[in-house]
Amino acid sequence: MKVGLAGLSSSGKTTLFTSFMGNPDFKGSTGSVSVPDERLEKLSRLFHPKKTVHAVVNFEDCLPLDTQAKPDRVRLEEKMRTMDAFVLVVGAYRCQSAEDVLAEFGKIRLEMIIRDLDFVLKRMEKLEKEIKLAQKDRALKEKEMELLKRLQPILEGERYLAGLEFDPTDSKMMANYNLLTCKPSCFVLNVPEEELGGGGAVLAGRIREELKKRGHISPVLFLNAKLEADIAAMDAPDAASFMKEYGISELGRGLVIQAAFRMLDWLTFYTVGEDECRAWNIPRGGSALDAAGAIHSDLARGFIRAEVVDCESLLSLGSLNEAKKAAKLRLEGKTYIVKDGDIVHVMFNV
Repeated sequence: MKVGLAGLSSSGKTTLFTSFMGNPDFKGSTGSVSVPDERLEKLSRLFHPKKTVHAVVNFEDCLPLDTQAKPDRVRLEEKMRTMDAFVLVVGAYRCQSAEDVLAEFGKIRLEMIIRDLDFVLKRMEKLEKEIKLAQKDRALKEKEMELLKRLQPILEGERYLAGLEFDPTDSKMMANYNLLTCKPSCFVLNVPEEELGGGGAVLAGRIREELKKRGHISPVLFLNAKLEADIAAMDAPDAASFMKEYGISELGRGLVIQAAFRMLDWLTFYTVGEDECRAWNIPRGGSALDAAGAIHSDLARGFIRAEVVDCESLLSLGSLNEAKKAAKLRLEGKTYIVKDGDIVHVMFNV
């Protein structure tokens, strides 16, 4: 799961990335970040395991979208097409008005759209030559051309492609394109410290309304990236004291990490015990067999059945034994569709 941090120059995206890493001296552009998970913390307090393992999201700090050097622009686009989702950072701290923020927001969207439109036009040009010379697969190439001709006016109208419906053949071709505006995204407004209260919330609301007008539904969060990075660099007691002094109840970076994870449309299930409590992830709609495979290939190969209980029931009842007595712990086969928050114990034989 790879999420790109993108934005214009000096938007604060690199500072935000640094806050994710928790180290102001971190020099890399990629890193794995644990996903905050209150359910996992509660399970850990119940079982007192030797180890607690969170789900992770891999973040990449991309080059600025408005970078001018051609080699950098090519490298940026190639890297962005490998991302599964984007966190788009708007430098609201340097804007003089809400209109300025909306203008920067529009520039970011336009940079993404232009890259996709350029891809579509170049593909159409190449495909036109292929159709003329085609000895086989001509019908498939013509269908692809029809798809591209539908995409072109949408992008020229400065609209994202995310959320549009396509038939299975078109969807397969779209997946091969790796178009940026097809990927899920959320916006982060990097606001001044004084706007962390009501002002930031009002601004985020305006951006959400603007997104709706453009047919693009995305989460919009706000924070101050410098403050987040400063707190992340503190040890836990100093960070807690600082947050209390400034009336900060929750760090914005945690909300951004959670939003990025949700965008990927994966669900979380858990394994629990005295040795380890761990969060695992599979695509939403995955089966018990998929869950077993996520844990270890041997579990999937020798799958017999799975014991399943939902997290809330286990936490409420206090133990697996009590969950069994209350008939909340049940046996499921390999086709069982795992639900977010399930605790899964796989029985297997290899």
